[in-house]
Amino acid sequence: MKNKIIDSLKAILPIILIIVFIAAAMMKGPEDDKAQGAVEEYPMTADAFLLDTFCSITIYEGGGKNALLQAEKKLLEYDNLLNPSKEGSDIYKINNRTEAVVEISQKTMQMLEKIMPIDNSSNGDLNTAIKPLTQLWDFKDKQEIPDETLIQDAISKISLDSWGISEKNGRYYFEAYDENVMIDAGSYAKGFIADEIKTVLKECGVTSAIINLGGNIQCIGKRPDGNPFIIGLREPKKGSEKYLKKLDIDNESVVTAGIYERYFEKDGIHYHHILDPYTGYPVQNELAAVTVVGPDSMYCDALSTTLFIKGKTEGEKFLQDFNTELGNGEYKAFFIEKNNNISYSEGADKLVHN
Repeated sequence: MKNKIIDSLKAILPIILIIVFIAAAMMKGPEDDKAQGAVEEYPMTADAFLLDTFCSITIYEGGGKNALLQAEKKLLEYDNLLNPSKEGSDIYKINNRTEAVVEISQKTMQMLEKIMPIDNSSNGDLNTAIKPLTQLWDFKDKQEIPDETLIQDAISKISLDSWGISEKNGRYYFEAYDENVMIDAGSYAKGFIADEIKTVLKECGVTSAIINLGGNIQCIGKRPDGNPFIIGLREPKKGSEKYLKKLDIDNESVVTAGIYERYFEKDGIHYHHILDPYTGYPVQNELAAVTVVGPDSMYCDALSTTLFIKGKTEGEKFLQDFNTELGNGEYKAFFIEKNNNISYSEGADKLVHN
């Protein structure tokens, strides 16, 4: 029964990324072994359905059960803090506020502060205030195209200048400059959380691990044998088991945005969840997916969506500018077209596994 439940949860994961290096004991959690003085065995894994997705943390070396327990605790803490569908979370409070100013946690403040330069430099292609639009589209149940009048009304409520953040006397606040503003952190929150969990694990002495938050992959170090983790770029087609490329990943994050994660088809048209804030509809270009690799999972998360929206040519230029201004040249991208052709950003070819 347990395996059937886990299999059903895994079915909802994005299909673009899959870990090729698989642990032999993937389904064992730290609570399974209660024996006093038992020798800790690796790998050890904790699984949970949080953040509206399947999450998995696997430690291959260092830290032990205490590290895994601390990571689980932190993951639950962030689910309570940032899950938009959980009443009482910071995101829920912001979007259901009754006043213009909402007190938030320091961590939420840090996340929003970190995303603002990307929102602005992307010219609004990535827009935290896109919630009025994203809430119209239901890719799970209704799978209907929203009314055009509602789409245009939602677009009018999306603005980069509609919100801000502030700190006063050690307390942190979200400030709504427009009464209609609502935020959606779905394009970077999991990346932010993966970075935070990585910090917790490393502080506990972990030297080799993989954090997987619904397809957002964050690697700590290398495999115990000293070789890089191998992460596969899967063909962006539903049900495909084909790998287009395999990547050697050493202490970096891998995040993909693609059109086969959440979608529906109607009248022969493919409607996916990556929305253009200017048209109100799913982005239509030559791309099926964009994968970004780099040291910071939140940046990888945000960049994968931004580059997808911009398309290959503009996306490559945006990434170059980002690496010059913020990324220190460390972020690499793979642009996967609908015909499975892959274009590499500068330096990305060096990550391909031989």
